[in-house]
Amino acid sequence: MIKIPFWLKKSDTDPGSLEYITIGSPKIDKVREFGWNSYNCEVYFSDIKYNHPPIYGTNPIDPLCLASEIVKIYFQGLVNCGYTISEVESREVWKLEKGKSLSEQISEIKNNKDISAEGKQKILGMLKDTFGKLPHMKDQINKAIDDKAQK
Repeated sequence: MIKIPFWLKKSDTDPGSLEYITIGSPKIDKVREFGWNSYNCEVYFSDIKYNHPPIYGTNPIDPLCLASEIVKIYFQGLVNCGYTISEVESREVWKLEKGKSLSEQISEIKNNKDISAEGKQKILGMLKDTFGKLPHMKDQINKAIDDKAQK
């Protein structure tokens, strides 16, 4: 299990809060949902009681890599929303680059010709289910998905 603690702050007047993300250890999927041996792990966010649906892969490394992408998108979304993320003990600010906005990422998904319409809806639904429940990103993800759905 990987636990990532961090200090999250919106502005100079905001006292901030201790947050964390936990990535579970990859486990063999006993349900064998896909008909082949698979591994899964889960991602938990500290500020909600919800956890991301299990992430699957054919070996233990794949779900960890995918989980790290979810964490990366989460942190980039926080930075894009104006949050400062710092070390817990020293409060030294993490040097995080602003990544693609959620709107840009959603546009890429919507315009990807290699993904079926059903697949796109499933991916967008998972994004909304995952990030739409996070208080820091709820408005951003809902607006991005709803704006793109109307076009």
